Amino acid sequence: MKKLTAFILSSFLICSVTPRAAFAQKKSHVTKAPEWADEPVIHPLPQGYQKEPALILLHDVSLDYRFEGKDINEYYTLHRLIKVLDDKGIEWFNKVSIPVSFGTRVPLIRARTISPNGKVHEIAKEMIKVTRNENGGNEIVFAMEGVEKNAEIELLIKEIRPSSFFGGETFQYQVPVLDARFEMSYPKELVFEEKGYNGFPDAKDTLLNNRRHIMVSMTDIPALHTEPHSFYDVNRMRAEYRIHHVIDPNENDRSSLYSWNDLARKMYDQHYKITAKEKTAVSKYLTELGVHPNGDEEKSIKKIEEGIKTGIVLYPDMDDDNADIMDSIISKKAATPSGYIKLFAACLAQAGVQHELGMAGNRNERSFDNNFENWGNLDYYVFYFPNLKTFLAPTSVYYRYPIVPDVLLTNKGVFCTIPPTGEKISGPIYEVKTITPMPANATQENIAAGISFTKDMGAEVDISYSYSGYAATDLRKELALGTKEKEKDLVKKIVTIADKPTNLVKYSISNESLDNFYENKPLEITARVNTDGLMEKAGANYLLKVGTMIGTQENLYSNKDRKLPVDLDYPCAQNRTITINIPKGYKILNPEATRLHADYVDKNLKPLVSFTSDYTLKPDKVNGDKLIVTITENYPKMHFSVEEYERYRAVVNTAADFNKVTLLLSKKG
Repeated sequence: MKKLTAFILSSFLICSVTPRAAFAQKKSHVTKAPEWADEPVIHPLPQGYQKEPALILLHDVSLDYRFEGKDINEYYTLHRLIKVLDDKGIEWFNKVSIPVSFGTRVPLIRARTISPNGKVHEIAKEMIKVTRNENGGNEIVFAMEGVEKNAEIELLIKEIRPSSFFGGETFQYQVPVLDARFEMSYPKELVFEEKGYNGFPDAKDTLLNNRRHIMVSMTDIPALHTEPHSFYDVNRMRAEYRIHHVIDPNENDRSSLYSWNDLARKMYDQHYKITAKEKTAVSKYLTELGVHPNGDEEKSIKKIEEGIKTGIVLYPDMDDDNADIMDSIISKKAATPSGYIKLFAACLAQAGVQHELGMAGNRNERSFDNNFENWGNLDYYVFYFPNLKTFLAPTSVYYRYPIVPDVLLTNKGVFCTIPPTGEKISGPIYEVKTITPMPANATQENIAAGISFTKDMGAEVDISYSYSGYAATDLRKELALGTKEKEKDLVKKIVTIADKPTNLVKYSISNESLDNFYENKPLEITARVNTDGLMEKAGANYLLKVGTMIGTQENLYSNKDRKLPVDLDYPCAQNRTITINIPKGYKILNPEATRLHADYVDKNLKPLVSFTSDYTLKPDKVNGDKLIVTITENYPKMHFSVEEYERYRAVVNTAADFNKVTLLLSKKG
């Protein structure tokens, strides 16, 4: 780090104004050392951490912005020191993966393991490989050597990135962090803001030696563990930063830059300003799609979306100077994400569909903060239709209106309210809107099953699974991308009662095409299954494991103190009907075992989450009686605070208890 570090840090302590920041500036556990000591030493294990799998002794991140020619480059440094304490810690940290964004140079990577006896194992350059991750991005990977209990792993990475004026760094993990440090240094012409989340400190910048600095540190960050039914990343301690404004060469303070209003203006300029030639090409394209100006809005939306998503190929990047030009996109039937959105915007505008283009973020990772205008958290483009109060995800090619990726639901986005006609408007041109999900009854995961028995009391099952709304998105995508063999593998995962491949006698799939989203026709998978897994002989009687018919239900039986709120992917309802054709001459001795109920209601007695199972017995002396079991689950609410957790947990565990329900079949008399 720079020689001025100690002086800057002491100055920052005086300048910091937030109570959280002052509280966080405690004495560090690890003395500030050179970035890479020639003779590293093993650090003693502080008291109270003996039962942890590992301990991050130091997590130090610095960003240094520099004017270089006509560009501003961002020099990023990560220095991390980890002490591993048991086998789990070794498993977590003996392999290093570093994602590298487009345009980034990595001039330095150093990694080493220091054994408890002081022996140093430095990773050779030839052991460091560049590969592709599952998202298609570049990733640097290498395995550490000499990792054992009580050893330390040290990592130093330096990157040179194209400047990004918005971003964030996470400082909380599943193991404690003893010392976390975050520093930004940048030319005096730039003015940044930093804000801490989930308990991480806030900080103000200072002007020292003709450069501005933000420095913040925190000690003893507790481990945060993943918990079922929760979003981990959004609840971790982190620092976010954004450029607030710039000061021009004449020392004029140019405020009100990089606001939500500026973002809305940028969206309009990038996606709505097209030439007369492009407008003509779009008009012709709309005619080919059967879209007429000022027609029925919803019909126009569907035709435009289906035409673009099935007829124009979306590429992450294209080596084509005309990749964002409308007539080129339409003729070549290929576009980049920017060109895709631009074509959507042009088509909707010329069709007379009232709409607003917006940007929103992944709620699993970051919550929207209206008071901290961090553009870097907004990754998804979304169209909003004010007359219909619905949304469309233009670059999610396996989704169809009005369904958008569930990572956006209940999060907020910034929407441009400039009319697509380009009318001049004074005042704010943006609105912050919540991306509202469809109601729970629009997303269903239903089962209808009939169980019959052979002469030797083997179970024969005809079962149908039905998925609508958000519940059908992943399945339809897999079916669209997969082969016939992968299709069968998918069916086997769904039809869990077919415990052997030979148990699945036959199956069929209907309404799998993506255009079924428009009318919300459910995707249906129907199967016939012969299985011995449902029945078990018990003396003269038989046990029917009817609870397994609804698939495995995740339970929340753990009594550990809950730290994270509950967040569900989407509102949904589940209805299951199981008809048991009781063999003639038999009866079920304990039908009441299927009767379970739990709910969590609000002050108006409206269920926020509920599970109910019940039965009806229909006598039939000729063919045998029928026991009809009905199960309903409803999850209209997506978020539950830690204080509400026990009420929520009671419902989930009741649903899991149904998995254990076993009926006893006995001969009459």
